[in-house]
Amino acid sequence: MAEQEGSEHSCPECDDLKVQLAAALNIGDRSKAVDHRVLLRRHPHHDDTPVTSERKHA
Repeated sequence: MAEQEGSEHSCPECDDLKVQLAAALNIGDRSKAVDHRVLLRRHPHHDDTPVTSERKHA
């Protein structure tokens, strides 16, 4: 089941990965940010929920 916006049930692993992703973006470590996005996508709660990307589509 995908994690829903505003869901009362939060996954600690998802929350930790999101914090680490934000930290990597804040220091400009794009490689580490990509790693965390991949981990979020592969996490069971994200099977059908895309994780936002920095890439701008033209």
